Order: sequence, then structure tokens, then C-alpha cells
Amino acid sequence: MGYGGMPFWGWYFFQLQPRQEGCCFFDFISRDVGRASNDFIFSISWFSGFLFLFFHAVQVVAWDEDRNVIYNLLARPISRTEYVLGIFSGLALLMLFLNLLLGSLGWLTLVWIKSNVTPEYFGHLSPGFYLLSWAGLFAMELMMLSVILLFSGLIRGSFPVLLISISFYAICSGMPVVRETISQQAVSNPGSHISAKLLQIMTAIFPDFSRLDFKNLLMSSAQVWPDLTILFVNFGLIIGYTTLSLWFACAVYNRRDLQ
Repeated sequence: MGYGGMPFWGWYFFQLQPRQEGCCFFDFISRDVGRASNDFIFSISWFSGFLFLFFHAVQVVAWDEDRNVIYNLLARPISRTEYVLGIFSGLALLMLFLNLLLGSLGWLTLVWIKSNVTPEYFGHLSPGFYLLSWAGLFAMELMMLSVILLFSGLIRGSFPVLLISISFYAICSGMPVVRETISQQAVSNPGSHISAKLLQIMTAIFPDFSRLDFKNLLMSSAQVWPDLTILFVNFGLIIGYTTLSLWFACAVYNRRDLQ
């Protein structure tokens, strides 16, 4: 098998005569190979980041009966607030290193693909939009990390925390689709306005992750930056939500009985 399900002979033919028949190889796949490569790299990065969150961070912060890490930590002269903020800072730093590694490899991969194809296959690649896309992804991961810390204080056990964290993320991801559908129905059915307002209010609890999805701008032919006001509002809302979640997590930990 070759690239994208292509038979091996197609790849071999391309390797034998790269200068003349290279375009023949790319005719087998979509002409928008740049967008496909970009989506693939960010999908892999998103998947790696959320594997870190759901299967490492949850195991670190959850209170399990068979693991007494939290008891050993809190036996030292530190407050529970310092414990929450320290755990969040350590995991955020590890996640930053992971994103830097994946981001660097992803950029080198995109540059290599762009250098090996003609402009009609890969026309646009902006470093600024690439950094903006990674900033949005990292902000989303930080927000999920703060929510996981809050859930770990409310629920005992790593598996329940994992389930409720995945459910929270699924609701946040699906909420924009439901809100758009209800808004379209409200045009023909005035009684649906109440449901649309309710879904807008629920955004305060389940934030819209699409606000931080900028990867489509990376391959846009217009190369126009979003309004700075919109960027400040989007990232400000995520920073505020993360701060509020950490504040609630500290409050829960300070009032939670360890036994």
C-alpha cells in the first residue's frame, strides 16, 4: 500500500522519475494537498494532546483509594491551593513541551511537503497563522486541564473523572451544531427562540471550542488576520474560564475531606 491507499507501484513510479512524473502522482490525490496535510498534522496534535489530558493528567490529579500521592503531598507544609496550582502548573508545562515538539515537527513536515510540490498543490503557508492555530489548540488544552482539576475535587476515582471529562468535551464540541440547528428552526418556528436563548446561556458552562479553531486560516488564499478585538475576546474568555475553574477547584479542595 502507498500514500492514501494508493498502490505501491504508483509511489515507485513517482520515485523513479520525480521531476517529470511527480505531478502525475499528485493527480491521484486531491489538488489541495496543503490543506489535507495541515488538517492531518493538527488532528494528530489534537489527538496527542487530549491523550495526555485524559490518560495522564486524569491519573495524576484523581483521588484513588489505592494511591496515596495526595496524602503524601499534603502532609508537607503546603496549602491545598498551592497543591492545585502546582499540579496545574506542572502539567501545563509538560503540555507546553509536548506542543512545542509536535508544533516544530509539524512545521518542518509542512515546509518539506511544500518544497516538494508545485504552488498549485500547496500555495499558502503562513508562520503567523500557524502559531495562532497552535496558540488556540494550547489554550483549549489548558482550559480542559483546569476543568479536569475541578472534576477531580468533586469526584473520587480516576475512571469517573475520565468519563465526566470526556462527556464535558463532547458537549462543548456538539453544542455549536445544536445551537445552529435551533437557530435555523427559530426562523420558521417562533417558539424555538426560548431554546436558542437557553443554549446561549449554557455556553457559559460549556464553552464553544470553535472560537479557538484557526487552522483553516493557515491555508486561506486571502491571508487576512481576524479582527484583533475578536481574538482578544476569544482568548480572554478562555483565560477567564480557566481562571474561574481553577478558583472553584481550589475552593473544592479546601473544603474536601481527604478521608
